[in-house]
Amino acid sequence: MNRRQPPAFGVSFLLHAAALAIAVSLTPRLSLQLSSHAADSSVTKVSVQGQSPAANDLQKKDDDPVVERESSSTLIIQGFTFDFGKIAARGTSLFPFLSLRLPLEPPRPIEQGPRARTRLTNPFASAAPADPNPPLVLSDTALQTVVDSAWSRRYRWRVFRPVRELTASYNADAGRLPLLLRRYVDQNMLQPYLDTAIPDMRLWTELGIAADHADYITFITKYASAHPSTKATTELLFLLDKLAQGSYDALATLIGTSPARMEWTHTTSAEAYELLLTIRRYYRSELDLKDLMGSSQLRGFYDRIRVAILTSVIATTPNGYRASDARFLVGSIYWRQGSVDEAARWWRDMTVDPADSYVTAYSQVLDAVRRAGPNGERLDRGAINSALDDERRNWVDFWETRLKQFGYSFDVY
Repeated sequence: MNRRQPPAFGVSFLLHAAALAIAVSLTPRLSLQLSSHAADSSVTKVSVQGQSPAANDLQKKDDDPVVERESSSTLIIQGFTFDFGKIAARGTSLFPFLSLRLPLEPPRPIEQGPRARTRLTNPFASAAPADPNPPLVLSDTALQTVVDSAWSRRYRWRVFRPVRELTASYNADAGRLPLLLRRYVDQNMLQPYLDTAIPDMRLWTELGIAADHADYITFITKYASAHPSTKATTELLFLLDKLAQGSYDALATLIGTSPARMEWTHTTSAEAYELLLTIRRYYRSELDLKDLMGSSQLRGFYDRIRVAILTSVIATTPNGYRASDARFLVGSIYWRQGSVDEAARWWRDMTVDPADSYVTAYSQVLDAVRRAGPNGERLDRGAINSALDDERRNWVDFWETRLKQFGYSFDVY
């Protein structure tokens, strides 16, 4: 088997393993649990003709519509108002990726006899019926309005509802649903967070976002199973990759932040502080059992999850849709790890598609790889580092502008 083309069933195994991990971990095991209401997953009609977020003030940082100000699980620190009830209710499922067993792909089938061959098939392609839903028709302005209406600095799942409703109602390939999902992922997810003199706000924010990951994974799992090898599923797998990155960031923040620095939480709410101590002890124990306490080990674990997700995109996406974007990201992971040859192998098979999200960066990388020759003996590492650095700077510049649009900055939550 070509090692650059993993079994297509890898994504099915990954998603269902994640769903199983969520179901198991939702069993209460933390000593401190707070009651909370189940997430509202009902589907209602949504209008895409509404006012822009700037007009209806849905995204003001001091007027988030999902904050429960009078709840017993509300924490207020210098104007930062945060309901930690969902974190308490999902204390053991904040990091569902952590419960996956690696490697993610099942063992290869064993040949029976010298001429025997076992064909590996894509489970998502098992006679799936054509999508009967109509194509989504939206103007550019209306599409951006939906994306903006689903933006939040802290509360992701509940404001994701308009996008969920459209995803459930419209065609997975035809129309603008795939573009809507891509814009949602690019413009709303994996936002940068910087520390302030008070670390409490960043930690609670990232834990709150992590508490939504189980909902997203369940949604993606069900949709991918019902809409195999479609453009919309491909976009949702890129969303899954963003979730994995966000999960790593939140877990690293949790483990790396000393409780002694959480003075504001300690002073403001004994219940919240005890919850934080309990969650931190629990995940430190989990990481220790998995031999992941070291920063390189934990990063490597999440890197392998990301590679499994992205290679599954390549194996299942229809007609190569965004396959080069996935190859670029896989190669970037290996490049950061110092596996230059492995990175070049993934990049070498990219083909330029002007509609891809990373086409500017990967075109420069692909040019450097092709100029290096078949064995990479003349690989211009400076050119590749420059392309990757430019992509990173563009990401930072984009988020600086995007956050200002909603009245935020990197260190405001």
